[in-house]
Amino acid sequence: MWWMLLACRGLTVNDVTSGESEAYPELQSLYPTVGPSTAMRRAEAVAGQMPGWQSCETPEPFLLHCEAVTPSGRWVDDVWISVAEHGPKASQVKVRSASREGKGDFGANAERIQAFQDAYLSYSPAE
Repeated sequence: MWWMLLACRGLTVNDVTSGESEAYPELQSLYPTVGPSTAMRRAEAVAGQMPGWQSCETPEPFLLHCEAVTPSGRWVDDVWISVAEHGPKASQVKVRSASREGKGDFGANAERIQAFQDAYLSYSPAE
């Protein structure tokens, strides 16, 4: 029956933010033990490697916006990554993924956030 819950929330949710979306309480913001500048550089590097992500730009400090194109090329979704200070030498990395069209995304935005977070946590800069 768990798949019915996933299907239901995927049909009614098309805007997901880590740490804020009731439909996906398991998706929490990341709290790396690095300062905001380092956390932002890492977020930019990881975003640049995400499949289908393009047109990444920083409209303001510590905010990254990317367009995520679905594999079929039919849909373009928006991804925002914000970085804020969270205590001494720590940051909060919050991710929002939102569909531009439709009322549900079949879980695509939550999956996109999880994929980014997994890549962020395993990121190792080239030496």
